[in-house]
Amino acid sequence: MDMLGQLRDAIAYIEDNLGAEIDFEKAAGIACVSKDAFLRFFSYMTGMTLPEYIRRRRLTLAADELREGGLRVIDAAVKYGWNSADAFSKAFFRQHGVTPSQARDRSARLRVYPPVSFHIAVKGAKEMDFRLVDFPETRVLGVSAPFDGEGYGSREALRHLLWSEDCGNVPERIAGARWNTAGCHAHDGVWYGVWQDGRYMIAREAGDVRGTGLEERILPACTCAAFATEKGGRAWEELPRLFALIEAWLPSSGYEKAPGPVLEVLHLWTDGEERRKNRYYEVWIPVKRKSAG
Repeated sequence: MDMLGQLRDAIAYIEDNLGAEIDFEKAAGIACVSKDAFLRFFSYMTGMTLPEYIRRRRLTLAADELREGGLRVIDAAVKYGWNSADAFSKAFFRQHGVTPSQARDRSARLRVYPPVSFHIAVKGAKEMDFRLVDFPETRVLGVSAPFDGEGYGSREALRHLLWSEDCGNVPERIAGARWNTAGCHAHDGVWYGVWQDGRYMIAREAGDVRGTGLEERILPACTCAAFATEKGGRAWEELPRLFALIEAWLPSSGYEKAPGPVLEVLHLWTDGEERRKNRYYEVWIPVKRKSAG
Protein backbone atom coordinates (compact mmCIF):
# COMPACT_ATOMS: atom_id res chain seq x y z
CA MET A 1 0.00 0.00 0.00
CA ASP A 2 1.25 3.54 -0.74
CA MET A 3 2.15 6.02 2.00
CA LEU A 4 -0.94 8.18 1.45
CA GLY A 5 -3.19 5.16 1.73
CA GLN A 6 -1.56 4.14 5.00
CA LEU A 7 -1.98 7.66 6.42
CA ARG A 8 -5.62 7.75 5.39
CA ASP A 9 -6.25 4.39 7.03
CA ALA A 10 -4.63 5.68 10.23
CA ILE A 11 -6.89 8.74 10.20
CA ALA A 12 -9.92 6.51 9.52
CA TYR A 13 -9.02 4.49 12.63
CA ILE A 14 -8.83 7.69 14.69
CA GLU A 15 -12.14 8.96 13.31
CA ASP A 16 -13.85 5.64 14.03
CA ASN A 17 -12.72 5.80 17.66
CA LEU A 18 -13.35 9.43 18.60
CA GLY A 19 -15.98 8.19 21.03
CA ALA A 20 -13.58 5.64 22.56
CA GLU A 21 -9.95 5.33 23.60
CA ILE A 22 -7.49 5.94 20.78
CA ASP A 23 -4.27 3.93 20.75
CA PHE A 24 -1.52 6.07 19.21
CA GLU A 25 0.70 3.00 18.79
CA LYS A 26 -2.02 1.29 16.77
CA ALA A 27 -2.58 4.37 14.61
CA ALA A 28 1.15 4.57 13.91
CA GLY A 29 1.24 0.85 13.12
CA ILE A 30 -1.52 1.31 10.54
CA ALA A 31 0.59 4.08 8.97
CA CYS A 32 3.60 1.69 9.09
CA VAL A 33 5.80 4.08 11.08
CA SER A 34 6.84 4.42 14.71
CA LYS A 35 4.61 6.29 17.16
CA ASP A 36 7.19 9.07 17.48
CA ALA A 37 7.50 9.42 13.71
CA PHE A 38 3.71 9.47 13.27
CA LEU A 39 3.25 12.20 15.89
CA ARG A 40 6.02 14.32 14.34
CA PHE A 41 4.76 13.85 10.78
CA PHE A 42 1.17 14.64 11.78
CA SER A 43 2.23 17.80 13.59
CA TYR A 44 4.31 18.99 10.63
CA MET A 45 1.66 18.24 8.00
CA THR A 46 -1.32 19.72 9.89
CA GLY A 47 0.20 22.42 12.10
CA MET A 48 -1.29 20.88 15.24
CA THR A 49 -0.44 17.98 17.51
CA LEU A 50 -2.43 14.76 17.24
CA PRO A 51 -3.96 15.16 20.74
CA GLU A 52 -5.04 18.68 19.78
CA TYR A 53 -6.62 17.38 16.56
CA ILE A 54 -8.50 14.68 18.45
CA ARG A 55 -9.77 17.21 20.99
CA ARG A 56 -10.99 19.53 18.24
CA ARG A 57 -12.72 16.71 16.37
CA ARG A 58 -14.41 15.41 19.52
CA LEU A 59 -15.71 18.87 20.38
CA THR A 60 -16.92 19.25 16.80
CA LEU A 61 -18.89 16.00 16.98
CA ALA A 62 -20.18 16.85 20.44
CA ALA A 63 -21.48 20.20 19.20
CA ASP A 64 -23.28 18.49 16.34
CA GLU A 65 -24.91 15.96 18.65
CA LEU A 66 -25.94 18.61 21.19
CA ARG A 67 -27.56 20.67 18.46
CA GLU A 68 -29.18 17.91 16.44
CA GLY A 69 -29.77 15.03 18.80
CA GLY A 70 -30.59 16.60 22.13
CA LEU A 71 -27.73 14.80 23.90
CA ARG A 72 -27.32 15.79 27.54
CA VAL A 73 -24.16 17.74 28.40
CA ILE A 74 -22.96 15.14 30.89
CA ASP A 75 -23.50 12.36 28.35
CA ALA A 76 -21.53 14.29 25.74
CA ALA A 77 -18.72 14.81 28.24
CA VAL A 78 -18.51 11.10 29.08
CA LYS A 79 -18.83 9.98 25.46
CA TYR A 80 -15.96 12.16 24.28
CA GLY A 81 -13.56 11.56 27.12
CA TRP A 82 -14.01 14.29 29.74
CA ASN A 83 -14.14 13.41 33.42
CA SER A 84 -16.79 15.98 34.30
CA ALA A 85 -19.42 18.17 32.70
CA ASP A 86 -17.60 21.25 34.03
CA ALA A 87 -14.29 20.35 32.38
CA PHE A 88 -16.11 19.52 29.15
CA SER A 89 -18.02 22.81 29.22
CA LYS A 90 -14.80 24.80 29.67
CA ALA A 91 -13.11 23.02 26.75
CA PHE A 92 -16.25 23.42 24.66
CA PHE A 93 -16.37 27.16 25.30
CA ARG A 94 -12.68 27.62 24.47
CA GLN A 95 -13.24 26.08 21.05
CA HIS A 96 -16.70 27.27 20.11
CA GLY A 97 -17.08 30.52 22.05
CA VAL A 98 -20.46 29.39 23.41
CA THR A 99 -21.49 27.00 26.17
CA PRO A 100 -22.86 23.52 25.39
CA SER A 101 -26.35 24.72 26.33
CA GLN A 102 -26.09 27.74 24.03
CA ALA A 103 -24.93 25.43 21.21
CA ARG A 104 -28.42 23.92 21.11
CA ASP A 105 -29.62 27.16 19.52
CA ARG A 106 -29.37 26.51 15.78
CA SER A 107 -28.41 30.14 15.19
CA ALA A 108 -25.32 29.83 17.44
CA ARG A 109 -22.03 30.04 15.56
CA LEU A 110 -19.75 27.06 16.14
CA ARG A 111 -16.09 26.53 15.30
CA VAL A 112 -15.92 23.09 13.71
CA TYR A 113 -13.03 21.08 12.32
CA PRO A 114 -13.51 18.52 9.53
CA PRO A 115 -11.48 15.31 9.37
CA VAL A 116 -7.94 15.84 8.17
CA SER A 117 -6.92 14.46 4.78
CA PHE A 118 -3.46 14.11 3.30
CA HIS A 119 -2.59 15.09 -0.25
CA ILE A 120 0.88 15.48 -1.68
CA ALA A 121 1.31 17.77 -4.68
CA VAL A 122 4.59 17.39 -6.53
CA LYS A 123 5.92 19.85 -9.09
CA GLY A 124 8.68 18.21 -11.13
CA ALA A 125 10.53 16.05 -8.62
CA LYS A 126 11.49 16.62 -5.02
CA GLU A 127 15.12 15.69 -4.55
CA MET A 128 16.40 14.31 -1.28
CA ASP A 129 20.17 14.32 -1.33
CA PHE A 130 21.85 12.33 1.38
CA ARG A 131 25.26 10.98 2.13
CA LEU A 132 26.51 8.24 4.41
CA VAL A 133 28.65 9.43 7.32
CA ASP A 134 30.83 7.23 9.50
CA PHE A 135 30.36 9.07 12.77
CA PRO A 136 33.18 8.25 15.21
CA GLU A 137 32.75 7.87 18.95
CA THR A 138 32.55 11.49 20.14
CA ARG A 139 32.68 13.14 23.55
CA VAL A 140 30.26 16.07 23.87
CA LEU A 141 29.32 18.47 26.64
CA GLY A 142 26.03 20.28 27.01
CA VAL A 143 22.59 20.50 28.64
CA SER A 144 19.70 18.06 28.24
CA ALA A 145 16.04 17.68 29.19
CA PRO A 146 13.72 14.65 29.10
CA PHE A 147 11.31 14.16 26.22
CA ASP A 148 8.28 12.06 27.09
CA GLY A 149 6.16 12.78 24.03
CA GLU A 150 3.49 14.44 26.13
CA GLY A 151 4.94 16.97 28.53
CA TYR A 152 6.16 19.18 25.70
CA GLY A 153 3.52 18.24 23.15
CA SER A 154 6.08 17.79 20.39
CA ARG A 155 9.78 17.57 19.69
CA GLU A 156 9.60 21.08 18.28
CA ALA A 157 8.33 22.46 21.58
CA LEU A 158 11.19 20.92 23.56
CA ARG A 159 13.80 22.01 21.00
CA HIS A 160 12.47 25.57 21.02
CA LEU A 161 12.47 25.67 24.81
CA LEU A 162 16.09 24.59 25.21
CA TRP A 163 17.40 26.93 22.52
CA SER A 164 15.43 29.93 23.81
CA GLU A 165 16.61 32.52 26.31
CA ASP A 166 13.77 31.43 28.60
CA CYS A 167 15.61 28.24 29.51
CA GLY A 168 18.72 29.73 31.08
CA ASN A 169 20.47 30.69 27.84
CA VAL A 170 21.73 27.17 27.23
CA PRO A 171 23.79 28.01 24.10
CA GLU A 172 25.49 30.88 25.95
CA ARG A 173 26.27 28.60 28.89
CA ILE A 174 27.94 26.13 26.54
CA ALA A 175 29.82 28.76 24.52
CA GLY A 176 30.78 30.84 27.56
CA ALA A 177 29.77 34.05 25.76
CA ARG A 178 26.72 35.97 24.57
CA TRP A 179 25.42 36.05 21.02
CA ASN A 180 26.42 38.99 18.83
CA THR A 181 29.26 40.13 21.08
CA ALA A 182 31.65 42.27 19.03
CA GLY A 183 34.82 40.40 18.15
CA CYS A 184 33.62 37.15 19.71
CA HIS A 185 33.42 33.95 17.69
CA ALA A 186 32.56 31.55 20.51
CA HIS A 187 29.42 30.32 18.75
CA ASP A 188 31.03 29.72 15.36
CA GLY A 189 31.02 26.14 14.11
CA VAL A 190 29.15 22.92 14.70
CA TRP A 191 26.52 22.36 17.38
CA TYR A 192 24.55 19.19 18.06
CA GLY A 193 20.96 18.55 19.00
CA VAL A 194 21.07 14.99 20.32
CA TRP A 195 17.94 12.80 20.59
CA GLN A 196 18.90 9.79 22.69
CA ASP A 197 17.44 7.67 25.50
CA GLY A 198 14.35 9.84 25.90
CA ARG A 199 16.28 13.11 26.19
CA TYR A 200 17.16 16.05 23.96
CA MET A 201 20.59 17.59 24.46
CA ILE A 202 22.20 20.75 23.08
CA ALA A 203 25.90 19.98 22.92
CA ARG A 204 29.27 20.63 21.32
CA GLU A 205 32.40 18.59 21.05
CA ALA A 206 34.52 19.06 24.15
CA GLY A 207 37.17 21.13 22.36
CA ASP A 208 34.56 23.72 21.29
CA VAL A 209 33.11 24.26 24.78
CA ARG A 210 34.08 27.17 27.04
CA GLY A 211 31.35 26.87 29.65
CA THR A 212 31.57 24.87 32.88
CA GLY A 213 29.31 22.59 34.90
CA LEU A 214 27.91 20.83 31.82
CA GLU A 215 26.75 17.26 31.26
CA GLU A 216 29.14 14.88 29.52
CA ARG A 217 28.03 12.25 27.05
CA ILE A 218 29.91 9.79 24.85
CA LEU A 219 28.11 9.42 21.52
CA PRO A 220 28.73 5.95 20.08
CA ALA A 221 30.24 5.35 16.67
CA CYS A 222 27.64 4.62 13.98
CA THR A 223 26.91 4.92 10.27
CA CYS A 224 24.42 7.71 9.55
CA ALA A 225 22.36 8.84 6.61
CA ALA A 226 22.95 12.61 6.57
CA PHE A 227 20.50 15.12 5.09
CA ALA A 228 21.08 18.87 4.81
CA THR A 229 18.92 21.97 4.39
CA GLU A 230 19.73 24.90 2.15
CA LYS A 231 21.51 27.88 3.68
CA GLY A 232 19.82 30.79 5.40
CA GLY A 233 16.79 29.16 7.02
CA ARG A 234 15.66 29.06 10.63
CA ALA A 235 16.09 25.88 12.65
CA TRP A 236 12.55 25.91 14.03
CA GLU A 237 11.19 25.89 10.46
CA GLU A 238 13.75 23.77 8.63
CA LEU A 239 14.32 20.87 11.03
CA PRO A 240 10.65 19.74 11.28
CA ARG A 241 10.45 19.78 7.47
CA LEU A 242 13.61 17.75 7.17
CA PHE A 243 12.40 15.18 9.71
CA ALA A 244 9.09 14.84 7.85
CA LEU A 245 10.85 14.24 4.53
CA ILE A 246 13.18 11.68 6.10
CA GLU A 247 10.26 9.76 7.60
CA ALA A 248 8.65 9.63 4.16
CA TRP A 249 11.95 8.58 2.52
CA LEU A 250 13.05 5.85 4.92
CA PRO A 251 10.47 3.09 4.21
CA SER A 252 11.42 2.85 0.51
CA SER A 253 15.10 3.71 0.83
CA GLY A 254 16.65 0.29 1.29
CA TYR A 255 17.80 1.35 4.76
CA GLU A 256 16.29 1.02 8.21
CA LYS A 257 17.00 2.88 11.42
CA ALA A 258 19.80 1.41 13.49
CA PRO A 259 20.53 1.82 17.22
CA GLY A 260 22.17 5.10 18.16
CA PRO A 261 21.38 8.78 18.69
CA VAL A 262 19.59 10.90 16.11
CA LEU A 263 21.68 14.03 15.59
CA GLU A 264 20.70 17.50 14.51
CA VAL A 265 23.90 19.12 13.24
CA LEU A 266 23.66 22.92 13.28
CA HIS A 267 26.26 25.04 11.49
CA LEU A 268 26.14 28.42 13.25
CA TRP A 269 27.94 31.75 13.42
CA THR A 270 28.22 34.36 16.16
CA ASP A 271 27.93 37.29 13.79
CA GLY A 272 24.28 38.01 13.02
CA GLU A 273 24.76 38.75 9.33
CA GLU A 274 26.83 35.62 8.74
CA ARG A 275 24.32 33.58 10.71
CA ARG A 276 21.38 34.74 8.64
CA LYS A 277 23.21 34.16 5.35
CA ASN A 278 25.24 30.98 5.88
CA ARG A 279 23.65 28.93 8.63
CA TYR A 280 22.31 25.55 7.65
CA TYR A 281 21.21 22.37 9.39
CA GLU A 282 21.58 18.64 8.97
CA VAL A 283 19.87 15.59 10.40
CA TRP A 284 21.93 12.43 10.82
CA ILE A 285 19.97 9.19 11.28
CA PRO A 286 21.77 5.96 12.28
CA VAL A 287 20.97 3.43 9.56
CA LYS A 288 21.77 -0.05 8.34
CA ARG A 289 20.93 -1.86 5.14
CA LYS A 290 17.63 -3.71 5.23
CA SER A 291 18.11 -7.44 5.30
CA ALA A 292 16.98 -9.34 2.22
CA GLY A 293 13.54 -10.82 2.58
